[in-house]
Amino acid sequence: MKNIKLLSLLAMMLFAFTSCEETEETPEFGNWKKRNEQYLDSIATVARANADGAWKVFLATGLDESKEWSNEYYVYCNVLQAGDGTVSPAYTDTVLVNYSGRLIPSKSYPKGFEFDASYSGELDPAFDVPVKFSLAGTVTGFSTAVQHMVAGTTNTTGDIWRVYVPSELGYGSTEYSGIPANSTLVFDINLVSFTPAGVPFN
Repeated sequence: MKNIKLLSLLAMMLFAFTSCEETEETPEFGNWKKRNEQYLDSIATVARANADGAWKVFLATGLDESKEWSNEYYVYCNVLQAGDGTVSPAYTDTVLVNYSGRLIPSKSYPKGFEFDASYSGELDPAFDVPVKFSLAGTVTGFSTAVQHMVAGTTNTTGDIWRVYVPSELGYGSTEYSGIPANSTLVFDINLVSFTPAGVPFN
């Protein structure tokens, strides 16, 4: 009887040790596709409910709006600060923006691993130096969102949005420059200004 109890105790200890060991050895981006799908679905639910009136949902540019599309073909935009401007860029325009891009939260990065940014720390439109690039050269989710943002005027900074881009509208099932495959991308974007295609950028 004592041997049975001892074996049971040892088995329980071994199970606990193994479980602990597995938890400690879980890769940073383990089960990444499923985790990203679940995260995106949770964001989509909040965005579509729009309980606080601060969310906008847009179908990816170029898709037929008369058809039904699943969550991964939309971008979900949380309006952090609304600009006072009235004009938005076109897909072919050159934009001037402050931005940061990160992944969804993970074990070592509770706010999400930051893979790119035009500024350091928290965004401060009054002091950060924006960067310019062709909107057509960005991933579909990014360009879709920015086409709906308003640029700043002389006295304002333009829209500041947090944009959730499904992997299908980002880099898809391919790893890109250190970004794991199947990653939802989270961008903080401040649209400062833009210039139409063919017009010299000032």
